[in-house]
Amino acid sequence: MAIDPELALEHVLERGDEWQSWRALRLGGDAPADVPPVPAQESDGGFIGPTGHRSPGATGEALCHLAILGLAKSSAASIAADWLQEARTPAEAWLDSPDDVPGHLDNPAAGRVWATASATCGLLAVARDPGHRPFDLLRGEADLQGRFTGGAYPTFAAAGVYWLQDGPKTEMAEWALRWARENNEEWWEPWELATALTFWGAARIPPEHQSVELFIDDLKERTPAEGFTDDFGLTLRVLELMAHFED
Repeated sequence: MAIDPELALEHVLERGDEWQSWRALRLGGDAPADVPPVPAQESDGGFIGPTGHRSPGATGEALCHLAILGLAKSSAASIAADWLQEARTPAEAWLDSPDDVPGHLDNPAAGRVWATASATCGLLAVARDPGHRPFDLLRGEADLQGRFTGGAYPTFAAAGVYWLQDGPKTEMAEWALRWARENNEEWWEPWELATALTFWGAARIPPEHQSVELFIDDLKERTPAEGFTDDFGLTLRVLELMAHFED
């Protein structure tokens, strides 16, 4: 079903919060110049994850979202990137609690892989240097099919990492993108598709790429005409992704 942007945005503007309303106005071309505070971002820049604590994985994904919105140079993005660069572990990577890993956790190491892949992709998306260690560490977490330790979310993020680092057609990115394309799991819902596209859009993977095209089509099919009236954040993310990939 094709989403009706006017109808969906009308619902958001009627009942959404300040951040959601600003994003809706932006999609309509009428957003104020001043960007409101971003929910879930602490004053030091870190974003709150599922456990209620600052999470490198959540912060990296938020940076990719800000890049999609054209806010890569905003204050919110700058302090988030600063926080990530200060939050590195002694191994010069990142670590999340297993409970902060979105999706289905299938390996205790997923917290490290998810946090490192997401944080690295986020920093690259806003033109910050994550250092060389994350690439070396992540390279050892991919299997022969392109899947990274922890499954869907780490793999979505890692595809963006290697595309940004090594450019189009890099094997690490292509294997991860192929795995995502060929292994759509039963539990994947619209948020899984939207999150993957957020990483890939921030990595500037073109819309004609087979994996991107497949995920966009699937997300469109699953989105009601009026948007997700019980989740305005998802409605806005769908519309933002459509706008990004259509530019």
